[in-house]
This record gives sequence, C-alpha cells and structure tokens, in this order.
Amino acid sequence: MCSSKGRAVTRRCFAKGCAAGLAFCASGSLAGEARRQKVRVALVFLSRRGSSWPSPVFDVAKREGEVLALLRKGCPEVEFVPVAVRSPGDARKALDLKDKVDGYLIYTLTLTWGLRGALMAIAGAGKPVVVADEILGGSGLFLTGYSALCRRRVAAVGVSSSRDEDLVAVARCFSALGEPGMTPAAFAQRCQEVYRKTFPKVGELKCLDDRVELTDIGKCVERFKRSRFLIVGRGRAGQRARFLGAEGVFVGFEELKALYDKVDPDEAAARAERWTKEAERVIDARPEWIRKSAAVYLALLELLKRYETDTVTINCLGGFAAGKLPAYPCLAFMQLLNDGGHGVCEAMPDDTLSMLMGRILSGRAGFVSDPALDTSRNRIIYAHCVGTTKVFGPKGSANPFRIMTLHSRDPRSTAVRSLFPEGYMTTSFRTNYRRRLMVIHRAKAVGNLNADRGCRTQLVGEVRGDIAKLFHQWDLFGWHRVTFYGDLAEPLAEFGKALGLRVVEEA
Repeated sequence: MCSSKGRAVTRRCFAKGCAAGLAFCASGSLAGEARRQKVRVALVFLSRRGSSWPSPVFDVAKREGEVLALLRKGCPEVEFVPVAVRSPGDARKALDLKDKVDGYLIYTLTLTWGLRGALMAIAGAGKPVVVADEILGGSGLFLTGYSALCRRRVAAVGVSSSRDEDLVAVARCFSALGEPGMTPAAFAQRCQEVYRKTFPKVGELKCLDDRVELTDIGKCVERFKRSRFLIVGRGRAGQRARFLGAEGVFVGFEELKALYDKVDPDEAAARAERWTKEAERVIDARPEWIRKSAAVYLALLELLKRYETDTVTINCLGGFAAGKLPAYPCLAFMQLLNDGGHGVCEAMPDDTLSMLMGRILSGRAGFVSDPALDTSRNRIIYAHCVGTTKVFGPKGSANPFRIMTLHSRDPRSTAVRSLFPEGYMTTSFRTNYRRRLMVIHRAKAVGNLNADRGCRTQLVGEVRGDIAKLFHQWDLFGWHRVTFYGDLAEPLAEFGKALGLRVVEEA
C-alpha cells in the first residue's frame, strides 16, 4: 500500500496510485467509498456520579449508555466517540480530539457548576456543536452555559426536550458536515430549522378566571423602598446595603443559632405536629428533623421581630453543610410565605427583591425555582424544595402539600412538595439589581410533575409566547426565576421600570 504518512511519496508509488485511482473512479467505487465514510462526532458528557442534582441515586453511567445507544441507532451515518468529562481537567480529553472529529455534541447530564468552563471551552473550539440537556439533570449548567455561548456569538444549537427523538433528529444534521459551505454557522442554522419542526403548535392557552387586586404602582415603589430584608449566612454580619432602594441587612448564623437554642421544645413539637397533620403525606422525612425545622421557624420569627421585617433569605445549603444551621428552613419558609412574609432560599438578594415586588403588587406569595425547558410539549418546569401552599394570598384557598427529604436525599433534611393548582396564568420574572435589568415571561399552570429527580416542588407551565426565546437570557439573570399566580406581566414591567430597570421579555 502506498502512503505519504511518515515518508516521501516516490515517483513509482505516485504512478501506481494514480493508475489505481483512475480505475477506481471509473467503476464509481471511489465516490461510493467517500459517501460511506462516517462523520466523527465527540459525544461529550458533562456529568458527575453521585451529584445531588438530579439525585445522588441517579445512574449516570446507565443514562450515558442509553444516550449513546439511541444516537448510534438513530444516526447510523455518524460515528459517535463518547467522552466523559467529570472534572474541569477532563475537558482536555475532549479538546484533544479537535483534529480527529468533525464536531461536538455536548450533553449536560448532571448539575456540576464546576464544568461551566469545560462547556465553554469545548463549544468554543471552532467545530460544529450541539449542546443538549438532560431535563431536571443538567438544566442549570445547560441554560446558563448555552445562553452565554449565544451572547458570545458562538455558532451552536441548544436542545432541551424530554423526547429523545428530538435530539436524534438534530444530531442527524452532523451527517451533512461534508457538504460544500457547511460552516459551523450554517450547521447551526440547519439544526435550528430541524429542531423547530419538533415543536408543537401552541393553542390559545385559555385560563381560569383569576382577578388580582393590584396596588397602585406609585405606592408599590414607595413600599418597596421602605422594605428591609435579612441576608443570613453571607457577607459581613451587621453590614447594611441598598438593593434598588430596599435595605438588606447581613446577619450571621451565630445570631440565629442563639435564638434557636432558646426555643421552647414543646412549642416546636406542637408546630411540627401541626405541619405533619396538615400534610397530605410525609415521605421519608423523620419526625425529629421536622421538629428541628419547627424550631428554626420559631427562631426566625424572633429574628424577624428583632429587625422589624417579615423577609429573610438564608444560605441554607451552605449553612447546613457547614454545621452552622441547625436544620433546613424549607418548612419554615412555607409557613412564612403562607402568612404573608417571605422565606427565600440560598441567600439570594435578586430572588428576594423579586419576591418583594410580586407581594407588594399582588398581595400574593411567589415561588423561587430552578427551571428546565421541555420544547417537546412547549413547557417549562419550575422546581425547588419549598413552596407556598397559598398561591392566591394568605386569605386564599390552600393546596395540598407533602413533607419529604431534599433532592439530596439527606435523611436529616425536610422539604416541601407543594401541589400547585392548575389552569391559571402565572408570571415569572427576576431582577438583576447590579445590571438594573428585569426579565419576565408567562405560562399557564398545567399540573405538577412527580419526577423522582430534581427539587421536590415541580410546577409545570405551558409557555405563552415563543419557547425558543427562553433559551437566551439565563447567563444575565442566573438560573432562578420567581413565579406568581396571575397575569402580572404588564404591571410588573411597569413596577420594574419605575425602579429604573430595563425590562426584557424572554418569551
């Protein structure tokens, strides 16, 4: 066999090669061989075994095998080369294939924030690229990473669908990489066209009647700027700061723990028993930890009274992991929300500002969530481990709830699965106080998912507008959104503009 690899091509070898080539072309076999040559695509899994999201029992290896098998079966003309990226250093394994593959398919399987840089580097390598999401698996990494790629004008297409066939349909586009003029940008355009064809038709989204009593915007702004909220477990204790005019007060865990130690055990037990009786079911959560959660609630009431406010956000995950928070505050937050106050997860000022805006405007409690998109049904899933059970306000009707462990399955945890009412229009938004922005979209509440992955409360909404537009804002606003029942888009936008925010409609 004649080869130019590693040595010079001799005149005799060249002549033999030309003769053989001419004979091969004459029979048409050379063209046939070229057509049969497979496109090579690196299938890069961004994942970590034992990740708390979607759950520590999620079988990463099994799902990776399933995805590889369905792609190989559905795209026989493409050779998929699997690569597992489980740490930032593993990105080199995928990047080293750059000259050996024709493109990349990046699959965000679990929530591993440390792999954001790997996603950006691989997708930015200059090859045709598809980024796909395992819904309620890698959704936070997918949404924030893919939108950042779009912001940087990287030619990529994002796929987020619960229907595996939709990913296969887009992946088949890799087979066209040998066509003339098939640049990464042209490839992305073709993928988008194919992906769009998998979207369902959107109906009128008729909703149940829900008349919301709104506060005058001028009074809303006045009340908002008089508001105070506590940020527990972040920043320097005692520091105060202004957030769009509202006052944030930083409080140390030590102050909350001192109040917790003074709680009457009998009073905490009574509150825990009340929650247990009110719950539709208690699943895995232990009575001892429900009582501790009740003690955290009673301590929070004292802390709020001390600072003359009804609003608190806590570094709950970090505080409990470090042993500084005696129990998770999910049940406490549910009760605060039901009673007209605010309990907000993860010490997030932007979530807290959004919760304040929605409550001041509508008198209702909001729901902070980690969303995921499902284009196969024009739906968005809002998931978190706490939620109000009175979406229509403290005097409104209550919906059922369950007491469970967190998504992490920590036996010491207690969380809430609120089963929200369906058939109503909802409005989701979030501020970015640093950039002075606000993002907003609407969706009809169509039910509650009962998936054994991701956070426990899982409200499902059918998107009003273009779900494809929802892929593009997450890097600016973060993963969270705050959802309120009611068609509040216009008055919330007016409220935001009155606070000096630029409003972005994301659907």
